This record gives sequence, structure tokens and C-alpha cells, in this order.
Amino acid sequence: MNPISTGLNMFAWLFLRLPLGFSLPFTAMSLGWMFGGFRLANEHLAAPVAAAVASFIESHVPGPIAAVLISDLEPFVHALVTIVLFALGFIAAYNVSAFINWILVILNLKPVSNPEGLPQTANGADDAQSPFKNIKQIGIVLAGGGAKGAYQAGAMKAIYRFLAKHGALTKVQVISSTSIGSWNALFWLANLIKPEKDWAERSVHERWWRSISAKSLTAPSWYVPFFRNAFLSSFPWQQSFDRLFGRPEVRQQLLDSTIHFYLTRSDVRTAQLDCATNNPNPPKIPRVTYEYLDPHGDQGKFLEGVKAGVFASMDLPPLFPYAHRNDRYFEDGGVIDNLPISFPAAEGCDLIFILPLNSNFEQPPNQRSVLARLLRVMDVRQGALERSGFKMLYLYNELAALRRQLACAAPEVLAAASVHEEMQHANAPLNFALHRRNELINVFAICPLREFVEETLDTRELWKHEEAGIAFEVMANATASVLPDFKFDGQDAVRVALVSRGGNITWDEKF
Repeated sequence: MNPISTGLNMFAWLFLRLPLGFSLPFTAMSLGWMFGGFRLANEHLAAPVAAAVASFIESHVPGPIAAVLISDLEPFVHALVTIVLFALGFIAAYNVSAFINWILVILNLKPVSNPEGLPQTANGADDAQSPFKNIKQIGIVLAGGGAKGAYQAGAMKAIYRFLAKHGALTKVQVISSTSIGSWNALFWLANLIKPEKDWAERSVHERWWRSISAKSLTAPSWYVPFFRNAFLSSFPWQQSFDRLFGRPEVRQQLLDSTIHFYLTRSDVRTAQLDCATNNPNPPKIPRVTYEYLDPHGDQGKFLEGVKAGVFASMDLPPLFPYAHRNDRYFEDGGVIDNLPISFPAAEGCDLIFILPLNSNFEQPPNQRSVLARLLRVMDVRQGALERSGFKMLYLYNELAALRRQLACAAPEVLAAASVHEEMQHANAPLNFALHRRNELINVFAICPLREFVEETLDTRELWKHEEAGIAFEVMANATASVLPDFKFDGQDAVRVALVSRGGNITWDEKF
């Protein structure tokens, strides 16, 4: 471990990435404790406590034994109290500093600029040559991935523009999302993807990503060992939600949206997936529950439900405390499903735009850091869940293709499976398969290559606003370059476009 690199990294965290309302008092109190307060506490507390223990032993234990115990126990007690005092001093400094910063945030004494702009709708005229002319319903699936949402946001811009050009925006019927994907989904639902004038300009969505800052999104929260299992609060980010989506004209877009949204989150108690949704009749999927948000009811309750759904979906453990709603506790949807393909599939979408964020997750093992090992486990799980989502899609399409082939080649088999009870019992799995009604799903999927992510912007790097701009722009241009020639219906295989730092595309048919 390079001490110079470690020191620079600590300096960057304290004075560049964390809010100064926390960093300055924490640094001052920590230095004061190290070079003054700790010495006084040691003299007036640790030493007297050790002496009191020695006096107690001396008065209650026979002389020779007491002498032995005191010679060993008194230094031990003194050292133990010293260690505890040293740690408590820093815990106290952390919590007092977090409280000071919290007051500044609550009172809005640390104003954070948010991109402004009115919702913009864009839907071109019907196009007889449209690549979507045979498509009935379109779904969009947005994966989780922290700061990597910038790549996803760039692809969303290109997709939105392409759909608008061909008059197909109204065919988008479902958006399912996890974690940062749920945050990106809000901009689509609120029509904040399109710039106000020309596509060459930057939309509210793009400007938000180009101005990201960890200190404007999160704040250190109180922490006491064994009493709390999180370190940060998303309150500043929630304030950004209020400023962006609480405006009357934006809120109305969310209320009027005809798109069924599914904001996924993990139920901590039941370990099942839950969704905040505006669909009054959501699909019945095993081990999935729903909270229905009524856009035709109380507007305030609807927006509060959307807000709660988004921040529960982004509740990354162990950084944030559990999200609490309706006597239930939730955390990041990516804990269970980082790529929720089931919802548009169950709703019958025949084309799904899928935006995963993990092309691969190879990385040399870190043999030194416990934290690095823990974060590595989270990365592997996130990528593995995305692969599971695609595996389900492959099987879904294979089953649909087999049913279609069987219906053409041997329709009597389908009829027999429906009529003969003994056949139903003898071949229950086959019978279930033959009675499914799913059709083939066409897929457009695009994802940044791992090398692109490592060179530019990774999951936890929410402070890299310049790199976020690069990620957005490269993905937007790369996506726009492949959409015109892509075959959207009648696909023979699911392929994923992988984007390099230079915007080059490679195709992966075994994602």
C-alpha cells in the first residue's frame, strides 16, 4: 500500500468528495482530540479507573494474590480504557460533525443547483417504413449500477430520440428498473429526456448527470457501533427529487403517464422482490409483491409513493439505512434482481430495450483489503444477477419458439394435452409448457465494456461529473450509430452491443 496514495485519497475524501460542513468540523475535532483532549481524558479517566480497579482488588483479595493480580490487571485495564477512549473520541467527532452538516442541509444553507427545464414531448408522425411498424408494445429495462447510470442515461437519450423520430414513443408501455435505473426511469416518465430546443443541446437529464457530486447527493449520518448499520443519508438526494420532480408541470407528467412503471426493491424481512407501480392489475409473478400508487387519487400521496419507491430501490447496503414504508423495511432492488426483465415480458411486450451495466466483472483478487473484498462480492453478485436475467430471457424465447414449431408441425399434440386428463398428469411439466401463451420477445441491449468503465466511471464514483459527461456522450453516440441498422423484429438470437471507450461496438451473443 502506497502511503502517499493513501494520504492523497484520504485528503480527497475529506475535502473534495464529502461536504465541507462535515469535513471541517470533523478534522478540527479529530486533531483537537488527538493532540489535547485524549491526553486529558487519559490522565483524568483512564489512569484513575485503572487505579480504582487496583484499589478494589487490594482491599478484597489477600495480599500475595492481590499483588500478582494488580501487577497484571492494572496495566491491562489502563490499556483497555485508553483504547476505548481513543475510539469514542473519533465516534463523537464523527457524530457531532454529521449533526452540524445535517443542520446546514435541513436549513438549506448549502444550496445545490439543479438543472431546470420544462418537460418536452417528442413524437414524430407515423412512418410507413418505421422499423417498429410490426411492434405492438415496447418495454424498457434499466439495470442498477450506481454512478454507471451515466452510461445508461446516454443510451436512453439515443433510444428516446430514435423512437420519437419514427413515431413509436407511444408504444412504450412498460419501464422496469432497479436502483440507479429507477432514478433514470423518472426522467423518461416525466419527459425530461428531450432538450428544450434542439437535440444538440443538453436535456435536464443530461445536465443532471454532468453535474453529479457525492456531497450534493449524500450526507454522513449518525453512527454508533452495534446501534446502527449504515453510515450515510440520502436526504440531500431526496431534496433534489423534490426540486426536480415536485414542480407542478413535472409532477403532472408523472401523473398523466400511460407507461406502467415497476420500481423494484428488496423486502428485508421476506427476502422477496417488491415493486412500486402505477399498474392497478400488475402481473402475477411468484415471490413478487406490489404497492399500487394511484395516479388518479391524491397527487401528494402518489408523488410521495414514487419518491419512496425510487429511494428504496437505490437503498444500497450498508451505506444507507433501511427504507421504511407501510411497516415494511426495504433495501436496494439489486439485492434480488438487478435486471427486472420479468415485468415487460409478463405484460406481453414484443420488443424490450435492455440497458445492463456489467459487460463482465473480471478483476484481480485483492489480498489485503477487507472492504475491497466485500465490494468485490457485491460487484460479482450484481453481474451474476444480470446474467440470470438474460438466461431467463433466452429460455423464455426458446420455449416460445418450441411451442410455435409444435403448433405448426403437430397441432394434435396441443389438442391432446388440453383434452386428456391422464396426459396432463403424466406429463405435468410438458403440459404447463404447452399451455403457456408467451410469444417471442425481440431485444435491443447495449452495455459499456468493463475496460470503458474502469477508464472512466465506476459504480461508486458519484463525484466524477466530468467522467459522467464522457460516459453519457459516448454511449449516446454509440447507441445512435447502431439503432438505424438494427433488426427489431423477427430476431433469430439475442445479441448485446458492447461499447468501448472510443465508441466502437462489438456484439456478444452469449451475454
